Amino acid sequence: MIKFFVVFLCLFFLSNNLIANAKTTIKGDIIAGGIILVNTFPGASARLDGNDILVSDQGIFIIGFQRDPNPIQVLEIIHENKLKDKIILNVTKRTYNIQRINGIEKEKVDPPKSFLDRIYLERKSVKESRNKAILIEKLFYNNGFNVPAIGPISGVYGSQRILNGKAKSPHYGIDIALPEGDRVFAPMDGIVLFTHNDLYFSGGTIIIGHGQGLTTSYLHLSDISVKNNDLVKRGDLIGNVGSTGRATGPHLHWGAELNGKRLDPQYLKVFQK
Repeated sequence: MIKFFVVFLCLFFLSNNLIANAKTTIKGDIIAGGIILVNTFPGASARLDGNDILVSDQGIFIIGFQRDPNPIQVLEIIHENKLKDKIILNVTKRTYNIQRINGIEKEKVDPPKSFLDRIYLERKSVKESRNKAILIEKLFYNNGFNVPAIGPISGVYGSQRILNGKAKSPHYGIDIALPEGDRVFAPMDGIVLFTHNDLYFSGGTIIIGHGQGLTTSYLHLSDISVKNNDLVKRGDLIGNVGSTGRATGPHLHWGAELNGKRLDPQYLKVFQK
């Protein structure tokens, strides 16, 4: 009897394809940087740690976990004004590659002061564009997923450099090393929220919204084939690999974000059909 109970608990908190009950199912990886797809009662509402989540009329919603998430999070499903499910999400932590480099010239650690105003305005514009993603109610992400480009992985999510003792921002994405000009495709259906040919850090940049606040981004592009407000389909050409911005060589930086939480794009595989 004790062995059966232990097995039951293990299955209940399984990070992949977790089943809460006959009505609420969770698909995906409950892990730092991960994303899960939840399907519950049509017309239901949901809260994560007391905060409301955008749920479709069909009862579908997504939850993302940032780089260093709270290890225990509480998901509540409310239907017909009654608490139907209370699910404890045990979020798996990850270790990241931290690289310490000293003796670097100061101008190579921080951008020149003459560029600070430009950087501030660019970041503000990017943030405002990402914020528009919450207004996309259509579940474009539910129409399938493919990777935007195939090649060697030269940079992973979560890694970080400490330069001359100063911690730089973690690497929030995946770098795919490819030749200049290689094609980049939309991994999912969505709406183009932002394009820019020459941001200081990221150069040629595209941000696409996929529904309920989920966005993906594509950096250092040499060419951009879409414009703001374009509707793109999975597999559509959106741009070409480059080395624009602060890049040391041609590659695609591919990122993902859900309502302010920076995710690991590899976990978007949850949307594969």
